[in-house]
Amino acid sequence: MRRGRVVPALLVVLTAATGGAALAVGCSAVGEGSEFTSTTGTTDTGGGGPGAGGSGGEAGGGIIIEPPQDGGTDAPPDVYINPCGSECGPTELCDPDHLGLDDDCDGEVDEDCSCIGGQAHFCFKGDPSFRGQPGCFDGSQSCTENGDWGPCVGGVHATEQCAEQSTVGCHPIQAVPFQNVDLKPGTGTFSSNAVTETWSVACPAGVNPCPVPSGASPADDYKPLQSGEYTVTYTKTVSGGPSESCTYPLFVGSRGLRVELEWRNDSAPYGADIDLHLHQPNNTQPWAVSGAPQDCGYGNCTLSSLSDSDAPHWFPTTGSPPDPVAWYEDPVLEQNTCYYAPRGVGTAWQARGEGCYNPRLDLDNISCTPSVTDPSASNFCAPENINVDFPPQDQWFRIGVHYFSGSQNIRPRLKVYCNGALAADLGPSGFYDPEMPLIFPASGGGSLYWLAADVRFQTNECSNTCDVRPLYMDAVSRQPYLTNRSTVESNFGPPYPSP
Repeated sequence: MRRGRVVPALLVVLTAATGGAALAVGCSAVGEGSEFTSTTGTTDTGGGGPGAGGSGGEAGGGIIIEPPQDGGTDAPPDVYINPCGSECGPTELCDPDHLGLDDDCDGEVDEDCSCIGGQAHFCFKGDPSFRGQPGCFDGSQSCTENGDWGPCVGGVHATEQCAEQSTVGCHPIQAVPFQNVDLKPGTGTFSSNAVTETWSVACPAGVNPCPVPSGASPADDYKPLQSGEYTVTYTKTVSGGPSESCTYPLFVGSRGLRVELEWRNDSAPYGADIDLHLHQPNNTQPWAVSGAPQDCGYGNCTLSSLSDSDAPHWFPTTGSPPDPVAWYEDPVLEQNTCYYAPRGVGTAWQARGEGCYNPRLDLDNISCTPSVTDPSASNFCAPENINVDFPPQDQWFRIGVHYFSGSQNIRPRLKVYCNGALAADLGPSGFYDPEMPLIFPASGGGSLYWLAADVRFQTNECSNTCDVRPLYMDAVSRQPYLTNRSTVESNFGPPYPSP
C-alpha cells in the first residue's frame, strides 16, 4: 500500500540514465563524503543553511494520509497526491523516474537495480516524498564492478528525519564551485559563546590536494573548486570550559553539465599535462586538439579565445534559459560560476560583464605544485572543467581527454555532474574485468587520446534525465577507448549510442 504526504507543490525528480539504466540526479548538489554528524550530542542537522549560495529555513510538518483500504483512489480534497509516484511502496523500482529513490523505504536505495561500472547517481534514503524539502539533501551512489549499486553515501535523509531537524545549531550549507564560502553560518547559534574558533574541511573522494580554509582574516572563508559534499569541522573554546566541536556538510554543485578532470603522476616531479575536451552535441566531425568549432578545449574555449574563428558557437546568443544560450548573466551573482574561477580567470570573466559562455573551459591547468593547499595560489593543482549551464535536450555530447605532454604514467579521474549530481566517476573505476584503475602510459605523452564517455540530457513530466555512457574498445572486457591524436583528428570515433 502506498502512502502519500501532504506537500505544497509537485516534487520534481531529476533522473540520469546510464548505459540503459536511468540514473536520477537532483538540482541541488550531491554528497560524496561522510554522513553529517555532530560531536556535541545535538541533532542540529536540519535544513540548508544561509551560507553563500545557500538557503535556510525550518522544515514544515507533514500529515500522513492512508488511502482507502478498498484500493480506491479517492482522497480528501485538500490532500496533494504526487503524480510521479514518489512515495513509499512495497517494491524497489528501477525505472528512470524512481532510480535513486528508496521506493520501499527500507533505508537502502536501488539494492535490486543493475548498472555499469563507473556510473553514479543521487540517492535519498527513506520516504521519497521528503526529497527536496528544506533540511533534506541527496547523497551519492556509485556502481560497483559487479554491476550493482553501492551504498548511499553522504546526504541528509528522511531516515534521519531531515525535514524535522532544527537549523538553530550546526547545519548544512550550500555553495557553487569556485566562490568563497563563509563557513560561519553553518554553525548557527552553536558558535554564539565562542571565545576562539577554528575550521577544518575534509574534501570529497578524489579531491586532492584538498583546499584548506584561508587561516587568515576571516578564518572561516573556504574556496571549494570541485563539486561534491565537503565535511566541515568547527571547534570553539568557551569561557571556563573545554573546547567543543560540531561537524556539518557543505554541498557544492552547479546547474547543467559540468565535467571535472584531475590527474596524478605515478612518480615525481609533477610535469605532465593532460587536457579536457567536449565535442559539440550531435556532431560527428573529427576532433581538433588545438581548436575547431566542434571541439571545446584549451585552444578555443577559454575566455581569451572566444573571439577566435575556431571558437565554439553551439548555441544562440539570445534566448531564455532553460533553453540553450551562448551568453547568460544570472541575476544571482553567485550562479555565474565563471566569475569566481581561480588564477585570476574569474576576474576577467566578471570584467567582461556578459555572464558565462556556453560551452567554456574555465581553467587550463598546464602545471602546478601538489603540495600547495591554497586554492587561490597560481600553482595550486586545480582541476580542468568544462561547463554547459543550459544543455540541450536529447542531444549527445562526447567527452575526450588528451595526454598533451609528459613522460610519466598518469592516472586520470573524470567526474561528470548533471545539475549538481555526480553521474559518472571514471578512471579509478569503470574499466577492465576485473576492474583496475585507468593509467595513461609514459609512452603516450603527446599522442594518447581517451574517448571517455557520451552524455545527454532528457526531460519529461517527472524527470530531467542525464544519460552517461562510458565508451569501450571492447564492452565484454570493458577496455577503455584509448587511441591517439592523429586517429581522432581524422575520425570522430564510434557512433553515438542508440537512444
